[in-house]
Amino acid sequence: MFESVVRKFLYYPTTIPVAAPLPPYARDAREVWITTPAGGRIHSLHWPAPDGRPTILFFHGNAQTVYEWAWIREELSPLDCGLLLIDYPGYGKSDGAPSEAALGDAGEASFAWLEGEGGVAAEKMVIFGKSLGGGVAAKVATGRRLRGLVLESTFTSIPGVARHLLPFLPGGMLLKSEVYNTVGRLPRIVAPILIVHGVADQLIPVREAHTLFEKANEPKRLYLVEGAGHADVALTAGAAYGATLREWLDGTAGS
Repeated sequence: MFESVVRKFLYYPTTIPVAAPLPPYARDAREVWITTPAGGRIHSLHWPAPDGRPTILFFHGNAQTVYEWAWIREELSPLDCGLLLIDYPGYGKSDGAPSEAALGDAGEASFAWLEGEGGVAAEKMVIFGKSLGGGVAAKVATGRRLRGLVLESTFTSIPGVARHLLPFLPGGMLLKSEVYNTVGRLPRIVAPILIVHGVADQLIPVREAHTLFEKANEPKRLYLVEGAGHADVALTAGAAYGATLREWLDGTAGS
């Protein structure tokens, strides 16, 4: 029962009518429906990569839908990549309800779609997780030879940051689900990794980024943005954000 209470504080799903058209700023996207192992349908937006460029598989935070998150394409435009942006179970037009297990299944299914129907080899994929999405990204990246992994504004694990995310949680209480043990997966992640964080993040303290960086395998890079909070890293960094990510991505070509 307590796990269901935790989910209410972790996930803020909103829905979109299935017939709702694409917003004007995303009309060049292809709507994709991805089937999970449990038979649910995940709603996604796909922009193919320019010739010879990687594709980003993007896992967003715990609120809003792909219609709002489609703006991320502008922030990532300096990378000149393709993009697959998915909605989690219970979000947007997707079936189901959110949980760590359900988000993990959706992440694995989206990777399989991109590798199969999308025609993108793992070595040409960058998995990008923002905030809660970092936990999903780390799961999908585990053990795979990818072009790279980006964790932005991400926590080490739910227990590790519970005081900030779940202040009502009794001290020392262990959760059986909703753990998102990102830091525990890092030793098995072999892809080049970029960890991005706002120094002034009040929701997920910057020490979480330092711990993730410490535990990550080489090659790795830590990019901290002075003055940035939890949701405004790219906005605060300005042009330096895209330039830094592009420099890192181009540097992974020989990894």
